[in-house]
Amino acid sequence: MAPLGIRSRKARPAGRDEKTPAPVKTSPLGGAVWKVLSIVATLGASRLATLVATKGWQAVTGRPVPIQGDYEKERTRDVVAFTALSAMLVTAARIAAERKAADYYRQSTGHLPKALVDARPSRKQRRAARRLEKARSRAGRAVERATSAVGSTAKDAKDAVAGRLPG
Repeated sequence: MAPLGIRSRKARPAGRDEKTPAPVKTSPLGGAVWKVLSIVATLGASRLATLVATKGWQAVTGRPVPIQGDYEKERTRDVVAFTALSAMLVTAARIAAERKAADYYRQSTGHLPKALVDARPSRKQRRAARRLEKARSRAGRAVERATSAVGSTAKDAKDAVAGRLPG
């Protein structure tokens, strides 16, 4: 048995490292099925969220939706509030629907759709990740310096106070 924190070579699959996922066998039809499933789920969720936003606005305010009414009578704040509310609901519903569709696809096929698995970060995303890592490293070093400076200052102050007190 290997000591704690050390993995034996037998635990790893041959020919792959820990970060590389196992290759998934997909069929050409799977991509089309995922596209249709994703589109239907997204459109349905968007329509439902829009309907909920419209009915909710009418129930709460007692007035029709401000975007469809007369612009001379509508307040700008009502237009902005309804637009923000409906956009938030539509976005949340679309994300939830796509996640549920991906879960359904995974339960049906045993793997995620290739479109979701093969998503590689763009050059801009990789550059942003490097910048973030550098910033985290700098912040960690700054915290270390600050804590060591505070620690030595606190120790010096403690020694000074201890030296002044009658023993």
